[in-house]
Amino acid sequence: MKRRLSPAQSRALALLLLLLVISAAVAAVALPTRLLHQRYDSYLEDYTDRLKRYRRVAALRPAIEKEIKAVEARAGRQYYLKGASPASSAAELQGLVTRIIETHNGKINSSQALPAKTDGKTAGPARATISVQMNASIIPLLLILHTLETTQPYLFVDQLAVRATQGRAYKPVAGVQPEYVVQLRVYGFALAEGGKP
Repeated sequence: MKRRLSPAQSRALALLLLLLVISAAVAAVALPTRLLHQRYDSYLEDYTDRLKRYRRVAALRPAIEKEIKAVEARAGRQYYLKGASPASSAAELQGLVTRIIETHNGKINSSQALPAKTDGKTAGPARATISVQMNASIIPLLLILHTLETTQPYLFVDQLAVRATQGRAYKPVAGVQPEYVVQLRVYGFALAEGGKP
């Protein structure tokens, strides 16, 4: 059974369908446009926030440069050996170590400068190393090691070996400290001419 619509109902239905098609077309265009605008707004907000942070960091540049100049002015070269060549750096290192050992009542048996190691890859400071064999009792040995590692220019103790000179049957005598044979390597760094620390 077919139902006939009156002309007024037919017009109303046509108008309703037209409104439905128009609203669907508007929704098909407006919804993606709105989502894109939200996405662009979030990107814009994120980039604006980043720009503000970058500007704050850029505003710190003069203060950072001032601090860098202050650090450079503190004479960073004082922590390095003064020798211009590996040989002169090793000689300076030998003199420093000898003076420290003799100041604290140690006896040097031998001291030898080792060849400088350069890998050629980096243009950093050159490493000067010496090998020292000495005799010292325990208290002077502690003072020597402490002085070596706290002096300026900075020196580093490497490969330390301490051997007793007494046998197993040794009986300590009151007031007499036993001596030990100490073998160690000491190294320091030297800047090349015109090098920056």
